[in-house]
Amino acid sequence: MKKQANEKNNYRILVVYYSKTGHTRKIAQDIAQQMDVDLEEITDLDERGGTLGFLKAIKVSITKKEAKISEIKRIPSKYDLVIMGSPIWGGKITPALRTYINKYGDSIQSTAFFVSSGGKTPDRIFEALLGLLKEKPVAMIGISLSELKDHNTYHAKLSSFIENIIRIKMP
Repeated sequence: MKKQANEKNNYRILVVYYSKTGHTRKIAQDIAQQMDVDLEEITDLDERGGTLGFLKAIKVSITKKEAKISEIKRIPSKYDLVIMGSPIWGGKITPALRTYINKYGDSIQSTAFFVSSGGKTPDRIFEALLGLLKEKPVAMIGISLSELKDHNTYHAKLSSFIENIIRIKMP
């Protein structure tokens, strides 16, 4: 069920995300496909492989440091809405998404957020995101790994998120 967001009032939407394991990537791809909008992956240039890399990533995330990211292909200021996605690391968003927000956040007109989580609820993450942005996101959703594996629950949550964006942002 495509929403054809780009066709409605020429409203431009970008889904941008960082994913290490592929869970956040799946959510981002599903949103972009269902809404028929542009998609961009943020690439973290810092080494995050193996156990040591993972532990360093958690430390960098907890201390709210940035990461080196690759150059973007799509300019966020050219979009009416940027939907951003990140996994939760150590109770925080990833350094790669933090870098993206710090670098481009002031030029973004409107946002929505999704996070993927190994288990805990993302409420604290959303509170932290609000401090990074100039405006409150139009929609936010957290999807746990167990919800991602449960086809019915996942698609119900994702559909609700997309419907909220369309209802709020696309008259």
